[in-house]
Amino acid sequence: MKIAFVVSFFDFRNDVRRVITEAARQHEVVLLGRPEHEDAIRRHLPSGVEFRCIQEKNTGVWNALWERLYLLFRRLPRSRSNFFLMELFKASNQPNATAKAKAMTLLRWSQKLPKFISYDFYLRRLRYQAGTQLNDIERFICFTALADDYLLARLLNEKKSVRVYVYSWDHPCKHTCFSQRATYACWSEGIREDVISLQKISQKQVKVTGASQFGYIHEYLHLPKLTQRALPFRYIYFGCAIGISELVPHELRLIELLSKVLLRVQPNWMLLIRPYPVLANWELYEALRKLPNVVFDDAFRMQDASVQEDNIQKKYTTIQQAEAFFHLGTTMGLEACFTETPSFIIDFGYTSKEGLSLYNFIHQYQNDRHLIQEAPQNAIRSEAHLAEVLQAPDDPSYRELNKTIQQKYALQSFAGFTENLIEGL
Repeated sequence: MKIAFVVSFFDFRNDVRRVITEAARQHEVVLLGRPEHEDAIRRHLPSGVEFRCIQEKNTGVWNALWERLYLLFRRLPRSRSNFFLMELFKASNQPNATAKAKAMTLLRWSQKLPKFISYDFYLRRLRYQAGTQLNDIERFICFTALADDYLLARLLNEKKSVRVYVYSWDHPCKHTCFSQRATYACWSEGIREDVISLQKISQKQVKVTGASQFGYIHEYLHLPKLTQRALPFRYIYFGCAIGISELVPHELRLIELLSKVLLRVQPNWMLLIRPYPVLANWELYEALRKLPNVVFDDAFRMQDASVQEDNIQKKYTTIQQAEAFFHLGTTMGLEACFTETPSFIIDFGYTSKEGLSLYNFIHQYQNDRHLIQEAPQNAIRSEAHLAEVLQAPDDPSYRELNKTIQQKYALQSFAGFTENLIEGL
């Protein structure tokens, strides 16, 4: 059987490359990607896998009109605030002042206008080229966020077999690219409920296949346990989560506070910091290197957004051997729960609850629903609470979240996940 995977962010998503490698063991595999992503995809193209450029978008007034209309009037997920927060993040991260001003203006208009254009209504109006060779492909698997609306419009119009893998736990609450005519695969029953309730997708169209990202955790937990510590000191591990340069200083201030409190409560422990991989400018972290109890876990970065496989396993060892893991809202905070290390989200230190704020970053839908509400005791609300946690992070109550997450998210091998993803069609 010949299967096409429609991909984006291919260099950053190591797990997607592993899934495609597994699929290629049993099937003929084609990767479909946008022309501007071709170089990044070819750098990491698995052996025996064919790449084809997506050639579907037609330029012209009609499509330009519908792109703009959809941008302004598109129907939103029920988690509207999370959607607009993500749009605000994207607008704030534009490369120059002109682009940023334009994006902010569009966002302000979008917030005021009614929302009535569904994704399917929009797709049916797009005029595509039909320039991508598809006739020899039996099944199509897309990853959110979808790489190309025009390709999906063609696939659905030609009634191809299309499954969309909901790649991340925050995608149901912040994206609008959910068609009623596709089927969906997601991490867990909780994420399935998010797709159904937030995106109004029929229950029968959404299945649980597990998470591709967790294939690395499955591998790690089946490795022989290390008898020696990777680092010669006890430490708290902090995983940076913010990729918007305007918000990074807020995260840095909280890290400085964490360093100060740790020095007071546990003077012999270190604070190990893992920079956010997607943040382009790591020089923003430089001031933290001057703190007396701070060290960096930053040797994993390569020339692009990819990470070497052994560095992924080292990450889990580093989490496992930490006294505790701290974050402001990152998938690593969820991943940490598969180890024996307690995971805490810091929920204080903000001065505003409006717009592009630390509060809104922390209280994104997925963090509230799948972490904070599951274990309120692991959400640190004040400096005094932080000191209390650092005094005794091994309190059994803090590991209740680990038990809950392990019960709700099934781990499986990459081979097992890939089979579920393909055969579940």
